Amino acid sequence: MSSLSILLTEDDLDVARYLVTVLKSLGHRVAGVARNGLQAVQMAEALAPDLVIMDIDLPGMNGVAAAHKILEKRSLPLIISTGRTDSEALESTRELDIKAFLVKPFSAVQLKSAIAVAVSQHQMQTEARQKIDELSGALEAVQDKADAGALTQDRLQTLGLTPREAEVMAWVAQGKSNSDIATILVSSPRTVAKHIEHVFAKLNVESRTAAVAEARRLLQGGGEAKTAKA
Repeated sequence: MSSLSILLTEDDLDVARYLVTVLKSLGHRVAGVARNGLQAVQMAEALAPDLVIMDIDLPGMNGVAAAHKILEKRSLPLIISTGRTDSEALESTRELDIKAFLVKPFSAVQLKSAIAVAVSQHQMQTEARQKIDELSGALEAVQDKADAGALTQDRLQTLGLTPREAEVMAWVAQGKSNSDIATILVSSPRTVAKHIEHVFAKLNVESRTAAVAEARRLLQGGGEAKTAKA
């Protein structure tokens, strides 16, 4: 694991000295040592550490409140370090996005393991969020494209079709047959066929599939309608 810049929050001076020594022996750099919650929040913002080790019981603002404030502003791996194992202490950290939990006294090996786990979990979580963002963006793009290509009557009229031709074409785009469209519009298949013939001429196409494709192309900004055949 590469060297990390670590912010340590610990009000017990002897424990803080021990942790600083261990962290340095593990190849990490101690960005700073906060003695209370408020100082931890301020130092986290000013020093931008790679990881935070946070005690729970701190004077003034406790470690849980400080951790909440730090994580609100920045996503980073956070380890809880505490001598308490009571249900109240554990429950207070339940809503925190902590990556590891150390119970004092702990060894250098346990600290090394906790840091490795915290960094690994944070990295996986970050990559998962990025993937979700990418997929969400792709889905939005697909939806935008689908919306842009929606062949509604109002939009079809912008292609120079009459209201009736646009209405017929909208049903053609939905795969309806001439007979189905005639029933829907209370008309005759012959009249529907005539409207479709006019649409083909205006879009300069020779099939229903080509008409739908050309209408979508034009509505998505693909350019002007093809020049009519001689």
